[in-house]
Amino acid sequence: MFIEVRRCAHTYQTMMLGGGRDFQSFAGPGDRGLSNSEISGYQPVSRIGETVVNAFVDAYEWGNCKSLTMGAFSGNGDANPAIYEKEPMFHAWATVQPGMVCLSRKNKTSIFRQYTAAETACPVIACAAGLSKNQEIDFFFAGIARSKSVRSPSDGQGETVDEFFTLSIGGMVTLLNNSGAVISPGDQVEWCFTPGPGKGSARPSGDPRRVGVKVCSPNSPRAIGRALSFSKNGETFDLLLSGN
Repeated sequence: MFIEVRRCAHTYQTMMLGGGRDFQSFAGPGDRGLSNSEISGYQPVSRIGETVVNAFVDAYEWGNCKSLTMGAFSGNGDANPAIYEKEPMFHAWATVQPGMVCLSRKNKTSIFRQYTAAETACPVIACAAGLSKNQEIDFFFAGIARSKSVRSPSDGQGETVDEFFTLSIGGMVTLLNNSGAVISPGDQVEWCFTPGPGKGSARPSGDPRRVGVKVCSPNSPRAIGRALSFSKNGETFDLLLSGN
């Protein structure tokens, strides 16, 4: 029976990820693990006309981040008890890099009502670890990371870096195509928790799953903008955020 469960898990992962690691393990378009040269590396498309807000990582969401089974990830409940992904370390979960899609949970006003930082910044997450497709309805698009907030492993002495960073909520941004398919100019793009079906990279590090993007219909409730350039899976592309 144990062998059969392992076989089912392998079959499901091969079907979902195309036999390789998905691109959601990469930390955005500026990740050094991508095959970028000094010329074709991460460069924001434009700073003209962008709208910027302050943000910080919602550490309360870390308490909800648990190991995820295959059945829970696919929305089939306990149909497949094999582990899809394990709970990541906090410093990896809380790290934000430029170009990452950031989300915020709906109806959390009561939690941050007494939190001073929430008066001038937005509490967000940039990691989809532990979250399944069924939980997409609980979040809304907060913006695209504009600056970084890199955390280091905790030594028990408290944080050593400033956790605040900025988000772009208007204008043009550069993203990583981790949809597993081609994105063409004019396509409407939405955020999602599920990885793309295309074959990914054999990157050795086990970075947590990030919020992904994929082509959607114009009336999708999770749409974030319109693609301005062509990109294959694993390449960067430019996006005009919705409302512009």
